Amino acid sequence: MKKILSATILLTALFLGSGCIKDADTQTNDSCDKLPHSNAPAGLVGNWSSGFASYLQLVDIYTGRTTGSAWTSGKLFKITSNGRNAEFYYTAQTQYMQAATKATGSISFDAGSTAQAGSFTFSACGGHYKGWGTTSVDRDATSEELRSSLTRKYYYKVDGQWLRIEPGGPVNDYSSSFRIVN
Repeated sequence: MKKILSATILLTALFLGSGCIKDADTQTNDSCDKLPHSNAPAGLVGNWSSGFASYLQLVDIYTGRTTGSAWTSGKLFKITSNGRNAEFYYTAQTQYMQAATKATGSISFDAGSTAQAGSFTFSACGGHYKGWGTTSVDRDATSEELRSSLTRKYYYKVDGQWLRIEPGGPVNDYSSSFRIVN
């Protein structure tokens, strides 16, 4: 539970403190306004966070002290009432590297989607990659990456207080579970 809380705090810090500097290959705000968008079903508006820490704990062989999980990751979807100004964040950390991705754009819910289940497409108009450790990256997403990697269809289902989200296919037993954090 402590690791999930840490991942949520990391996502919140990334959410509140990150910004993108646009380069010539990143789409403009005018193109963001032209992306498909739709009103979100009631109850889905907000910041939805998911975090994971592996059960495998790493031990420093010199001191015998536990250094932490083998890896952690976290995701956050910002779903707005009208589908505009939506955001997606992803972070991952191992003992060798840390990486973060931020994408901005819009969300369009498919016909028949309800507050309990359905699907939506996140269309990215801006994105930024940052990574450090064994590999260093600090750059905006290219137009091709916005279209092919960051724009995606997601399926969702509400399960109690959890929003289960699966990229590219129906929700299943292994889908990520998100909780509202706003």
